[in-house]
Amino acid sequence: MAHLPSLAALAVSAVFTAVAHRLDGEQPGLVFGVLVVSGVLLAAAMVRPIGLWTVVPAPPLLYAGLVTGVSVLQGKSLGELTILVAPPVVRAFPHLAVGVGVGLLVAAARLGGTWWGNRSSSTEREDVVD
Repeated sequence: MAHLPSLAALAVSAVFTAVAHRLDGEQPGLVFGVLVVSGVLLAAAMVRPIGLWTVVPAPPLLYAGLVTGVSVLQGKSLGELTILVAPPVVRAFPHLAVGVGVGLLVAAARLGGTWWGNRSSSTEREDVVD
């Protein structure tokens, strides 16, 4: 299951973030939080291990990019973008922070399990023939 390239996993997370933004709009609520966390969880579970470091911190960047893109498509000027992007990102911060935290937990579980299974122990007793 963990064979998705990094960009594809980012796309999965971006789709969940876009749907969450579309459903909740400017006031992120429970639906937004559930969708963002689900997107990060799914992306972190499906990405190749090397891609975890691009997927886990992505939710705030994806959301800021999404809000910026929507503002640009509405014809806002560069000066207005700064004013329009910051408040939604600040309002969504708790949800985005939980998303990053869940991504970190998935990454720790995946990498910790790999490390634990591949470790070599010098304390294990081997059959020694004298």
